[in-house]
Amino acid sequence: MASSQRFTLVYRHSSREYLLSFVVAFFFFFFIFFINQILLIAQKILIKQVDYASVLVLVLLSIPQFLLYTFPFASLSASSMVIGDLGANGELLALRSSGISVFRVFTPIIAISLLFSAMTFFTADVLVPYSAKQYRALYADLMRELPTIELRANATNTIGSRSITNRSVEGSTIHDLVMIEQSGARSGQVITAPRAEITLADLATFVYRLDVEEPTILKSEQDDGWTLSKAQRATVMLNFGTQVASLASALPSQLSIKELRAKIGESREQLDDELARHAEKITRTQAQIDEARLKQDSSRIASLEQTLTDLQAHRPRNFYYQYYRAELAKKYALSSACTILVLITFSLSHFRLKHGRLIGFGLSMLASVSYWYILFFSQMQIFTTLFAVEVWIWLANIILGSLGIIGLVVTRRL
Repeated sequence: MASSQRFTLVYRHSSREYLLSFVVAFFFFFFIFFINQILLIAQKILIKQVDYASVLVLVLLSIPQFLLYTFPFASLSASSMVIGDLGANGELLALRSSGISVFRVFTPIIAISLLFSAMTFFTADVLVPYSAKQYRALYADLMRELPTIELRANATNTIGSRSITNRSVEGSTIHDLVMIEQSGARSGQVITAPRAEITLADLATFVYRLDVEEPTILKSEQDDGWTLSKAQRATVMLNFGTQVASLASALPSQLSIKELRAKIGESREQLDDELARHAEKITRTQAQIDEARLKQDSSRIASLEQTLTDLQAHRPRNFYYQYYRAELAKKYALSSACTILVLITFSLSHFRLKHGRLIGFGLSMLASVSYWYILFFSQMQIFTTLFAVEVWIWLANIILGSLGIIGLVVTRRL
């Protein structure tokens, strides 16, 4: 009974310290990501005089995106601070002297970190897709109202392939318009007009109609120099869709696990078709080589053999097949990181460090930055390597988890 009570006290003390440290670490990382998100949103729309209530909603809807990293890093920091503090105060030494294994301290930390893993998984699979959908809907509504604001007085605006310069703007009326086509079939065309009226043509696709009065059109001809023409009225369609960030479809990172698996299946079918066509090209090229050899056409044989070598060296790859698989693996990897990363901190239990909590926090920051950069590096490799993308995404977990286990084994033998 006494032994059971001792364990209960240890579990309670370890759990309380871990949760308190987690709250501190959570708000630390949350604040860092939160400020970064505010700056990103300010860059996009706050400078365009969007009302503060809408900006606040956008910020709140973006929170689940960075909670995926906040939970693992906060879990790591909390465990590191707790174990460092217990070691600095001699509490771990006292437990050993009482015949209680330090693994009794680790047990509640692992149990609670598993709960944080479940919360991270729920965030990745439910909250992120839902909040991203609401974010895109609100952002689209806001951007539908912004394009006319973009045509400011005495300013130059780029809309798609067109650059527009104007003087005064009165409501939807633009004065002294100069519009230049920068690319496409009408590249170099210049339209000037004393007055133009802009109206909404298609709300869904962000297309606006520009009715130009008494336009003068200067157009470059390929062989005949320039042509100058005038008209009483002209209509130009302005597509603001290119100024709106990807609103029509969600990014792979914003899809649920069910949606990702469906996309992976579709991409796999496309890849299989590409591989089948690739195999047919190889077979056809080999047959052509055999035919050329019968005719003893040495120049054609060399050309076909080079073609065959290129085909065999460059197997088709489907970008989205790799991308969707990586994002699916990342949901599981980030969720499990809440538990795997705490393994790094257990080796601290064998050292009595002065200012253990502070040192533990510093070591956790180093581990967090390392995890971030390994994950970033891995994501850059998934499109250029033959290794399975899942291995790359889990690489940070594997490396840091292994270091944690090795460190614990080594320190126990010291």
